[in-house]
Amino acid sequence: MIICACAAAGLAARMMVPSNESGGSWVVVATDSTYTISIDTARIRYRPGGVYVVWSRTDHAVARFYHGKRFNREIVESLLQCDRLSFKVARVDMALDGRHVTRQRTDDGELGRQVWRPVEAGTTDAIAAQATCDLARQVSAQRAR
Repeated sequence: MIICACAAAGLAARMMVPSNESGGSWVVVATDSTYTISIDTARIRYRPGGVYVVWSRTDHAVARFYHGKRFNREIVESLLQCDRLSFKVARVDMALDGRHVTRQRTDDGELGRQVWRPVEAGTTDAIAAQATCDLARQVSAQRAR
């Protein structure tokens, strides 16, 4: 997911509270001193094979750099396998203070060839991934009713 592929070490807390940003249905799923990860519950989609399509937003406390461009927010569309806690990244938008800095896109062929990457245990990303799986299951169950 990338629920930020560049996970930072730190004390993490799992939180299921609405984000204070208006628009969308963003829910904070993990935070530590370096970033906050939220999931858009309105865009969770189930795919056959136990895979969820999820949108995550990582807000960084301090701006980071990607190919020389500063950013402090990532919005990522990813595929998440909950049984093995692994992911593939479909797209990433990076922004600095709300202004788009760069975008990365993966077409369906590239996404299919991408290797499932395990979420590193014991990280804030692992907390976020597990919370995302819990939310995805809840959302899918509610939609099935």
